[in-house]
Amino acid sequence: MNNHFMEYSYDKFEFKVDKRCWYHDSEFWVREESGLFIVGATDFLQTNAGDVAFLELPEAGMDVTAGDEVGLMETIKTTVVIVAPLSGNIKRVNQVLEDEPGLVNSDAYGDGWIMMIEATNWEAEKADLIDAEAYYPIMEKNIKQAMDKK
Repeated sequence: MNNHFMEYSYDKFEFKVDKRCWYHDSEFWVREESGLFIVGATDFLQTNAGDVAFLELPEAGMDVTAGDEVGLMETIKTTVVIVAPLSGNIKRVNQVLEDEPGLVNSDAYGDGWIMMIEATNWEAEKADLIDAEAYYPIMEKNIKQAMDKK
């Protein structure tokens, strides 16, 4: 078992929260790694939105501000706006997702990452994000509301 995750089961679904991440209220996560911040969709978002069919990825080199809409994630059920959870410069985007968009579903906190940002104001903006311990009960509540609608 991977110690990086808190897991929650509801009905036939399993949800994970990566303890190493910070969470934006748009359901995108950010995790620092080697001086850059990796961004991806939460396990709840990818499960609730459905199978990802296509991503309109942001451009490497773009400057973004926290909360900016930077791309789109098309699923079998809906279109999700990709939001930058922090300000900075997009250094890399996960080009593999162009051919394998399903990685967002199968490995949301790993190979399904969307972009890497060099943060310009991390210490100040971190206060607007939610740590994993605080995000977990929010996710739990969101899961119950989403599943009860089905």
